[in-house]
Amino acid sequence: MITSFYSARQRLVAATLLCMLLIFLGIGIGARNVARHESDELFSARLATSARVLEALVARQLENATIAQPIIIALPHELETTTSDAPEIFGHRYETKIAFQVWSSDGVLLAKSASAPTSALAPLRAGYSENHTDGADWQVFTLQSGKVWVLTAEKDEVRQEMSNDIGKSILVPLAVGGVLMLAAVNFLILHNMRPLSELAARIAAREPESLEPVILPETPLEMAPIVIELNHLLDRIRAAFEREQRFLNAAAHEIRTPIAAVQLHLENAQRAATPEQRASSLAQAMAGARRTSKLAEQLLTLSRIAARGDQMEMQSQSLQALCCDVIGIMEPLLDQRGQNIGLEVVEDCQVWGDPTQLRRLLQNLVDNASQHGAPHGEITVTLSRWEDCALLDVANDGMPIPENEIGKLFTPYYRLPGAAPGGHGLGLAIVQEIVAMHHGKVEIRRKADGQGTVVRLRLPLAKT
Repeated sequence: MITSFYSARQRLVAATLLCMLLIFLGIGIGARNVARHESDELFSARLATSARVLEALVARQLENATIAQPIIIALPHELETTTSDAPEIFGHRYETKIAFQVWSSDGVLLAKSASAPTSALAPLRAGYSENHTDGADWQVFTLQSGKVWVLTAEKDEVRQEMSNDIGKSILVPLAVGGVLMLAAVNFLILHNMRPLSELAARIAAREPESLEPVILPETPLEMAPIVIELNHLLDRIRAAFEREQRFLNAAAHEIRTPIAAVQLHLENAQRAATPEQRASSLAQAMAGARRTSKLAEQLLTLSRIAARGDQMEMQSQSLQALCCDVIGIMEPLLDQRGQNIGLEVVEDCQVWGDPTQLRRLLQNLVDNASQHGAPHGEITVTLSRWEDCALLDVANDGMPIPENEIGKLFTPYYRLPGAAPGGHGLGLAIVQEIVAMHHGKVEIRRKADGQGTVVRLRLPLAKT
């Protein structure tokens, strides 16, 4: 599986930049439209006012005048050459972009400004209009006064320039502020991602065998789950290594002794002077071989269960049927030891589990109760129900276990001081692992009469 990598910072910065551009574009377009609308209102009103002034001052005098040529209102020649947008003593250069015309009703041009063309700025029809005349777009207001038409106009570029300037005046500060904000966001992202870089650097600098927790001087809340889970993973790896090391150490130690004993008995059999001595040595060697075989089986079982190496086949299982099965298998062995085993079923329970593992669990409990029970004692298996759990008690009548030793019994390879020979300290460790796999609990306590020991299992009931 190929994993693709990406820069979260670059994605965040790029997304922020795109959003800013879209926002600023919308703001700019909106500002320009608003500016154009306001300029249209302002300049249109000015055109109308100018037309009325002309109508009052000029048009009524020209209505009855007889002239051969139109009157042209000249502008200062400096306006033709100046490039300054500031007002001057001779006027403003925008005057060249404003024009008026006075026409008679029979289509004769009576008067005009020097900036106006000789052709009509607009059809002689009262009201506002937009026309293309003499190579330029004009915004025109036409006013009728008797037999005279007054046209006031200004070039559309004036309004365009105004709306563009207003839009720029709004958009440029926003753009500059956006760039500064983008730089600030990038700086903050870099600053706040330093713990991530620090985490990567600390992991890279660690020795391969180091499983100590990763500790950062400062950990952001967003990174805390990563650091916590990483440390939990290191804890689990360290526990697995320790368990594996204990397994290897204990296996080497535990197997060395019975193998040496088997070897010694075989050597004694070779040197035996009589057939009886040889038979005795061979019998002891065979017993040692059985113990070694059992130890190896338990070691492999514990290793597979602890590593979850066995495939679980979960199904609904009757504990009563399971107990009867295991007791039937173990009863001949208990008879050889002079012990009795009984089953008391208060209520059968269906649990969800792997039959093989549950059978192994119960066999270990019965075998452990037998080894540590009285030589001719009684082993009792009790099955009952409590709330949503199945209770399984395995009790013997041997010597009670000291309170300070109970917590150590689930430690692999641990054996009680003075315990009977033959055990390897793995039975209860296997039981605990199997119970954990089935989400149950196991506890050890004394019997109610103070004699013997009870191992109690709590297993969740199967859901129906």
